[in-house]
Amino acid sequence: MNEDRAGVEMLLRHGVVVTMDEQRRIFTDGAVAVSEGRVVAVGRDSDLANRFEASQVRDLGGALVHPGLVDAHVHTGLDLLRGLVPESSADWTEVEAPFIRDKTGEDEYLSTMLCCMEMVSNGSTLYSDTGSSEDLDAAARATELVGVRGMPGHFVADRAGEIDTWHQPVEACLETLRAQCERHPFRKGGTVRCVVSIAGMETVSDQLLVEAKGLADEQGLPMVMHQSWDEGEVSESLAAYGKRPIEHLAELGILGPGLTLVHMIHLDEREVDLIVESGTHIVHCPSASLRRAKGAFRAGRIVEMLDRGVTVGLGSDGHSGRHDVMRQVYLAACVHREARKRIPVVSAQTAFEMATLHGAAALAMEEEVGSLAPGKRADLVVHATDRIDSRPRFRDPIVNMVYHALGSTVDSVMVDGEFIYDRGRFTRFDETEVLREIDARSRIIEARYGIRAPDAWPLIE
Repeated sequence: MNEDRAGVEMLLRHGVVVTMDEQRRIFTDGAVAVSEGRVVAVGRDSDLANRFEASQVRDLGGALVHPGLVDAHVHTGLDLLRGLVPESSADWTEVEAPFIRDKTGEDEYLSTMLCCMEMVSNGSTLYSDTGSSEDLDAAARATELVGVRGMPGHFVADRAGEIDTWHQPVEACLETLRAQCERHPFRKGGTVRCVVSIAGMETVSDQLLVEAKGLADEQGLPMVMHQSWDEGEVSESLAAYGKRPIEHLAELGILGPGLTLVHMIHLDEREVDLIVESGTHIVHCPSASLRRAKGAFRAGRIVEMLDRGVTVGLGSDGHSGRHDVMRQVYLAACVHREARKRIPVVSAQTAFEMATLHGAAALAMEEEVGSLAPGKRADLVVHATDRIDSRPRFRDPIVNMVYHALGSTVDSVMVDGEFIYDRGRFTRFDETEVLREIDARSRIIEARYGIRAPDAWPLIE
C-alpha cells in the first residue's frame, strides 16, 4: 500500500457525481471513497485517486451517481393487491378491507419484498411506511433481506375508519407504538427503524394525537401521519371542532418540526401559514392523488409551501402506482405547471431536492442520508451508461434524469457501502424464487378477492 495515500474499502471512479451538498456541486469526472458504510470523501476523480488507495476500485465509465432516493410514504403491506382494484371503483376498501383482515405473515413478507424490490430497482434507499403492517416482524425481515433502509410500522387508530382491524383503544395504540419503537430503535443506526406512525384522517382522537406526539418527543422520533387527504376530512373537522384540520392540530400543540404530515391536499391560506410558522414537514404523493382524483394539483398548495421554505418530501404511497420516486419527481415538476398554466412552477432541481434532501429531513434522517458528503451513510445510486434512456449524455445530467430517464437507467444501488442491487440484480437473495412465490400467492388472492368491473374486458382461459 502506498504510505502517502489513505486506505479505504471502495473507490468509485470516473462518475458524474451529483452530490446534493450545500453548493449542489456536480463533479463531471468525480469519485466517491467509501469505508465502513460511510462516505469518506467526494470530489474530482484525479484528487481522490491521489489521496486514497482502495481494496476495491470500480470504474464507472462516466455513469451518473447520486444519493439514494427517499420514498417518504409507502404501504408495503398492500402491494400484493396491485392491479386488483377495479378501474371503475372509487371505493378501494372493498378489496383492501378483506385482504387486511385475512392477511397472513407470508402475505406481509411477500408484499413487503415486492414493494422493497421495486423501490430499490428504481433507486430508493430509504422508505417510510406510515403504518400498514399487520405482522411487523415479517415486514422488517423482508426489508432487512433486501437491504434497503425502512421505517415500517403498525397503522394505529382509536376511532372507526375504513379498516376495522386498525381500531384499538388509546392505551393499546400507544403500547403498539412503544413496542415497535423499542423493537426497532430509531437512534441505533439499523436499516430497520420505527417511528410513531399514526393513521390520521379523522380516525384518531385528540387524546391519542397528543399522547402519541408526547411519546415521539420523549424518544426523539418523528411522528408521521396522513392528513387532509380528501375534502371529507375538512368538513368533519369543521363539524366537530369548528376549525379546519390544521387549525385544530395547532390548537392541540402538536405542529412542529417533529411532525410529518402526508398528502396535505386540502388546505386554506391560514393552514399554510400554520405549517410555515411551525416548521412542520410535508410529504407530497403525486401519483396517488392523480390515480384517485384527490386534487393535489387542482386544489393543493404544495407549490405555495415550497415557495415559503417548507420541507416537502415525495412518496409513492400504496398500490396506486409504481414505487418509483423519480416518477414522483417528474409529476411534481410537470403537473403543477399544467395546473398553474406557467413554467416553471417546480423546477427539475427543486423536484430532485424533494426526493433527496427534503425526504431525508421529513424522516429526521438528514444527518445520515440525502446527500453525498463525508461522514454520511454510503447510500447511493449508479445509473447505467448503455441504455437509450441515458442519451444524450450532456455534462449536466439533472434535466435529462428528471424528464426523460426517470428510474429506468438505475443499474446499481448501494446502502451502507454494500451494493444490494448490482448491475440489475439483487445480491442478497434469489430474485427468481421470490417472484415465483409472489406469483403463486397472487393466484390465491385473485380467486379470493378479485372484483371485476362490469365493463372490464373478457378473460378467456
